[in-house]
Amino acid sequence: MEYKSLAVVSSIVIFGILETSIPFFPYHQTLLKRVIHNLILGLVNSLVVNITIILILKFLWKPTLSLGFFYDLNSPWLHFILSFLLLDLYMYTWHRLIHTWDFAWRFHKVHHTDRWMNISTAYRFHPGEVIVSNIPKIGLIYLLGITPNAWILYESLFAISLVFHHSNFALPFKIDKFLSYFIVTPNYHRAHHCQLTKYLNSNYTSLLTIWDIIFQSRYYPPQPETIQFGVPEETRDFNVISLLKLPFVSVNK
Repeated sequence: MEYKSLAVVSSIVIFGILETSIPFFPYHQTLLKRVIHNLILGLVNSLVVNITIILILKFLWKPTLSLGFFYDLNSPWLHFILSFLLLDLYMYTWHRLIHTWDFAWRFHKVHHTDRWMNISTAYRFHPGEVIVSNIPKIGLIYLLGITPNAWILYESLFAISLVFHHSNFALPFKIDKFLSYFIVTPNYHRAHHCQLTKYLNSNYTSLLTIWDIIFQSRYYPPQPETIQFGVPEETRDFNVISLLKLPFVSVNK
C-alpha cells in the first residue's frame, strides 16, 4: 500500500499548502484546533482500513477461491476501467444510502459537523461507518475478481480526491465549475456540506461526477461563498470523544 500512502501524504502537503496560501474562506481557528481531532480520527480509521486490507489480501485473493466475473477479461486496461467505474459507483451508492437511512446518518453526521471544512475533514469519519462501508466493498471486489493492483490504484486516486475536494483551496470559479463536470471539486463538494437540506442531499459522488449527472443529484452552487457548513442542530465544538459518542446520543437530521 506504499502507493496509497504516497498519494495521501503528497495530497496533504500539496493541498495543505494551497489552502493555507490561497484560502477560499478566511480561517477563524488556529491550524492545530481545526485539524487535530480530525487527524486523530483519521489515524484510528487508517488502522481500521489497514486491518481490512490485510484481511482482504489474506482471504480473498487465493487461487482456491472464486476468481470473479472479470477473470476471463483478456485486456488489463478493460479490467482496470471496469473495476474503477464499479468501485466508484459503489461509493456513490453507499454515500447516497447513508444520507437517506436514518441509522447510518447518525454515524455519517460526524463528518458533516465540521463547520470549518479543510483538508483534515477528509478524515473526519466515525470508525463505525468506515468498518461497515468496507463490508459490501469487500464483497464486490471478491465477486468481480478485482485485482489488488486495480483496487489499490483506485483507492490512491480516491484518497487524493478526498483531500482535494475537502480542501479550503480557492480554485478559480470557472476552472472549478468546468472540472466539476468530470471530477469532484472544492466548490462542488462545498454545496454537499451546506446546512440546507436540499443541497446537503446532492453531490454524493466522491470522485467521478458522472454518477450525479446520471442519477440527477448534481448541483453546482452559483455563489459558493455564501455556503455555511455544518449541521444546524449541532453548533458545538467537538473533540474526538464527543465525535465517537455522537451517533449514540443524537438522532435528528
